[in-house]
Amino acid sequence: MRANEIDTTPYLPFRPSGGAALRLLCFPHAGGAASVFTRWRGMFGPGIDVLPVQLPGREGRIRDELPKDMASLVDELEVHLEDVFDEPFACYGHSMGALVAYHLALRLAVRGRPVPRLLMVGACKAPHLGNRLVAAHDASDAELKQAVLDLGGLSPLLLDYPDWLSAALGLVRRDLALCATQRPDGPAPCPVRAFHGADDPLVSEGDMAAWARYSAPGFALHRVPGGHFFVHEPALVAQFASGSL
Repeated sequence: MRANEIDTTPYLPFRPSGGAALRLLCFPHAGGAASVFTRWRGMFGPGIDVLPVQLPGREGRIRDELPKDMASLVDELEVHLEDVFDEPFACYGHSMGALVAYHLALRLAVRGRPVPRLLMVGACKAPHLGNRLVAAHDASDAELKQAVLDLGGLSPLLLDYPDWLSAALGLVRRDLALCATQRPDGPAPCPVRAFHGADDPLVSEGDMAAWARYSAPGFALHRVPGGHFFVHEPALVAQFASGSL
């Protein structure tokens, strides 16, 4: 389906452009939004159409309720993004987004739909490994705030604005609770590229290497500068990802 024929959907802030060889769907981290990937657009050149995915409950979708579990979210993504799958595409997911992208790829394979040519995952332990941040969805507000601040996932400026801080922590908590519902279900139907931030205090290089068991032939692990949120430096990702796409 041509780009100008794709129905609008709240899951895509940008309509796909025509003429790109590959669409790159990008899924944000817990508490993150599609705007994280705005600077990625154009970073990979005209042949790659970067399409940030806007999940419910944030930015322009602040009043939309986030599904309670991973399966329900993937149900919605399958329906709302179905036109995007008609052209070659790949997925990048950061932290929580990696799990979302992985489960979406599995769902498409089960349905007999086109699957991603490549699944790229960043700053996320392999699906079978425990995650202390995900477990923090049951923590107190003070504990959750400190955990996210330590990772660089919240601006210290929010500490001066209690209402904004409460809203941000509420979104992180809901996202982490959703992640806690995911269960690994075999390898993705495509090669996987894993990206590990060299200074990530939460996810080790071994945690990222464990994604190999979820990859079709062609797994690769890339070590990039930065911490857990290296996603905010798109040039770093582009440097390592361009050769994969």
